[in-house]
Amino acid sequence: MRVWLVTAAEPIPSDGVRPMRFMGLASALVARGHEVTIWTQTFFHHTKRHRFESDTEYEAEGYRVIVLRTWGYRKNISLRRYVSHWHFARRLAAAMPLQPQPDVVVAALPPLDTVSAAAAYAERRGIRLVVDVIDPWPDVFVSLLHPRLQRLSRMCVTPLASQARAAMRRAAAITALSSSYASWARSLEADRPIPAATFFPAVHLRRPRGTAGANGVRARASDHVRFVYAGALGRSYDVATVIAVAGMLSDAGEGRAEFVIAGAGPGRPALERLASGLPNVRFTGWLGAPQLDDLFASSDVGIACYRRRATQTVSYKLFDYLGAGLPIVSSLDGEMAEILAREGIGWNYPPEDARALSALVKRILDEPATISPMAQRARAFAESHGNAETIYPAMAAFIDGTSGQRMT
Repeated sequence: MRVWLVTAAEPIPSDGVRPMRFMGLASALVARGHEVTIWTQTFFHHTKRHRFESDTEYEAEGYRVIVLRTWGYRKNISLRRYVSHWHFARRLAAAMPLQPQPDVVVAALPPLDTVSAAAAYAERRGIRLVVDVIDPWPDVFVSLLHPRLQRLSRMCVTPLASQARAAMRRAAAITALSSSYASWARSLEADRPIPAATFFPAVHLRRPRGTAGANGVRARASDHVRFVYAGALGRSYDVATVIAVAGMLSDAGEGRAEFVIAGAGPGRPALERLASGLPNVRFTGWLGAPQLDDLFASSDVGIACYRRRATQTVSYKLFDYLGAGLPIVSSLDGEMAEILAREGIGWNYPPEDARALSALVKRILDEPATISPMAQRARAFAESHGNAETIYPAMAAFIDGTSGQRMT
C-alpha cells in the first residue's frame, strides 16, 4: 500500500531532532511493508527558518520526504502565518497530482488549508483520507480569547468552522492526539459513524540513567525534593510562576525544595534575572538526551507549567516526565488533569497562581513518602499509553484497518 503523510509542522529526518508523530508513524508503516512519503514544507515552524532554499526530495529511514518551498512567518499568531498556510496548500494541490497516486492520505490538522487540499485531492480520486487531529482548529482560536469575546469570535471563525466540517465529511477515519480531540472531530460529522482512535503523543522510553533503580525509578533517601522543568523558555510556558514560588519558599526559610530549570529560549535572560539570588533555583541551559536523562534520574517531580487558556490537552512533556518515572505538577485542566488524578500520577494547580502552586509544593514536601509510589505508577502509565515502540505500530495498524472504507 502507498501511504502519504501530509504535515505543515512535523519534524523530518533532516531536521536532526528527535522523531515525533509522523516520523514515528512513517517508520511503523514502513515496517508493515508500505511505501511511505512525507509531504511537508521548507519552512520549519519550530525554528522559524527554512530547511532548504528550494523544493527538495530525499529518502531516509526507509521512506521518501518531499519538501515544498513555501513562505515563512515570524509570529505564531499573524496574518502572514495564515498566508503561509494558504501558500503551502496551493503548492500541495499543484504537486500531488504529479506523483504516483497513493492508496491513503493521512493529513495533520492544523492547518486547515493543508487538510482541505489533501481532502480535495483524495475526494476527486476516491482515495481514503485519514485526518490526524493535533489541535482542534478553529475552535482553539476561540478558547484563547476572554469568555466575553468568545461568542463574537465564533461568528468570526464561521468560514473556518465550515472548512473543518467539510474536511471531516471527506474523511474515512480520524486519529487524534487526545480523546477530547477525537470527540471534537467526530462531532463535526455526527451524521455518520466515522471510525476514530486516540494515540497519545508518544516518546521513546529509556531507562533513566544515573541513580535510577531497576524499575526506572530512583530510590528516595531524604525529604529533599527536586522539582524539574525541562522545555522551552518562551511565551507558552509559565516558568515565572515557578520562580515566584521558589522565592516564597526561600523567604519562608523552607530549604527542602530545589527547582531545576533545563532548556533555552528567548525568555531565559528575564527568568534568570527574576531568580537572581535565590539559592533554590538552578538553570542548566539546553541539555542533550544523556544529560537530560541524568537530570530526570536525579529529580523527583516534573513541572508542566502552562499559561492561562493554554490549548494543549495531552502533551509530549507529559510523557517525557512520566517515562522518566516522574510524577507531574501540572497547570493544564481538562483531559491531562483527569489523567493525573485518575491514575494517581500527579497533581494539578490553577495556571499562573503562585499561591496555589506554593501550597501544593508544601503539601508534597510534607508528604515525601507519596512520591515513590506515584513515580512507579507514572512509569507504568507511560509504558502502556505513551511508548513510541507500541503507539506508532498501533496507529499504523489502525490506518490499515480502515482499508475497506473509501471516500464517499
